Amino acid sequence: MSTSPPEAPAGLSAPRESPLRVTTLDLPAADESLAAVPAPTPALPAEVPELVLADGPDGPDGSAPATGDLLDVLAPTTGERLLRVQDTGPDLARDIASAVAATSASDWAWLSPEDRARFLFAVADVLADHVRALAVTAALTTGRPLAAGFTRDAPAAHAAAFSAAGWADKLPAVGAAHRPGGGVVVVLATWRTSTADALSAIVAALATGCGVVLRARPAAAATARQLVRLAEEAGLPPGLVRAAPGADAAADAVLWSHDALVAVRADGSADDLRRVGVALAHRGTPLLQRLDAPHVDVVLAGADLEQVSTALVEASAGGAHQRPGGSRVLVARSVADALTARTAPVVARLRTGHPLDRATVVGPVPTPHLARAAREVLDSTDGLPAGLPPGGWWAPPGLATVGRHSAWPPPGPVLGVRSIRSPADALPHLAGAGSVTVWGGELGAEVPAPPDPRRDALDLVRACRA
Repeated sequence: MSTSPPEAPAGLSAPRESPLRVTTLDLPAADESLAAVPAPTPALPAEVPELVLADGPDGPDGSAPATGDLLDVLAPTTGERLLRVQDTGPDLARDIASAVAATSASDWAWLSPEDRARFLFAVADVLADHVRALAVTAALTTGRPLAAGFTRDAPAAHAAAFSAAGWADKLPAVGAAHRPGGGVVVVLATWRTSTADALSAIVAALATGCGVVLRARPAAAATARQLVRLAEEAGLPPGLVRAAPGADAAADAVLWSHDALVAVRADGSADDLRRVGVALAHRGTPLLQRLDAPHVDVVLAGADLEQVSTALVEASAGGAHQRPGGSRVLVARSVADALTARTAPVVARLRTGHPLDRATVVGPVPTPHLARAAREVLDSTDGLPAGLPPGGWWAPPGLATVGRHSAWPPPGPVLGVRSIRSPADALPHLAGAGSVTVWGGELGAEVPAPPDPRRDALDLVRACRA
């Protein structure tokens, strides 16, 4: 059964007809999808632009003229320039936010909750047309293997977008409220921001009647451009979702102080997010943040080691993309040797290669300093295959034993492992953890759950209430 889309009010194009209660995403067969991606070449695939511009109120197709500084985005595979990004200045940032606020008030916020929901379900529907472009873009700009983009990121993004769209006509039931006058939500996106996180934040903000400014750092700018195009193809009002790429601190300050700002959703380091929080504090603007805090696996004596080993291999393959704060493993001494013997050989065999290679499991890490730090922890590059570009940000996957006086490895394919005598010994190591998974028992203390884009979207919906 499907629900027909509403007639398009003035200023909106009709949404694509979409089954509103179907939660599956039809993707191409894995082999066909991966085989269709061109082999790595110096030229950029059609999905990735050579120049990413801001979505200004003037210029062709709503793009701003190419004024101001152009920032280089380096390719993780080579360390050479991949593309360039316009560094949105303060004046243009103000104009973009004002244009989004005006569009939200005139063309979006006045719609009924049911009509907004139908348009937003169309966003989840249109995602299927953008899976390839998003996966290729992430592969080239952050090193995320293409296979992971198809098999993990696309289904996660669809589920998150579909879930967030469902809140549009249920706002009072979840302690949220519609904003009849519209407003602006800024999504601060970095290389850490997954497609699921970004898309769920966009849809959640739109569900309340707000528009969205994607404040994308250079490495995330090409993905932001794809998401803006996705929103337009779903039939949303032109200009309701706009990109303002760059890293200009003055432009950030303009956005944080804009009169129409309702909330900010951001990823980043503790220092970066602290600065954003301080800038927002004087107006009390909500900040929904995802810190670069480590994920900790606590493996107790009763754990199913096969299940734990599978999860750790997956964490190594996902690297900094899956766990931007790094991976730490605290394992009971009685099972430490057995877990290491089971896991280390499998991790060492994970194929490292170009992220567009359909057989690659571990691509380059997103930044050069993470690659250097990971190689220092392993004190070797023996795990890297021959033939990789020498300037790339490569790090071999592996397990590193962490002693009392040694540091944990950085985010990436290297997992730090430390033995503990009892569950109580794990508690001091959980300070500052972003999320914790306990295997084989209980710690007797409350621990943070792994991040969930759907839960984050609900938090954002509530933060946007008038």
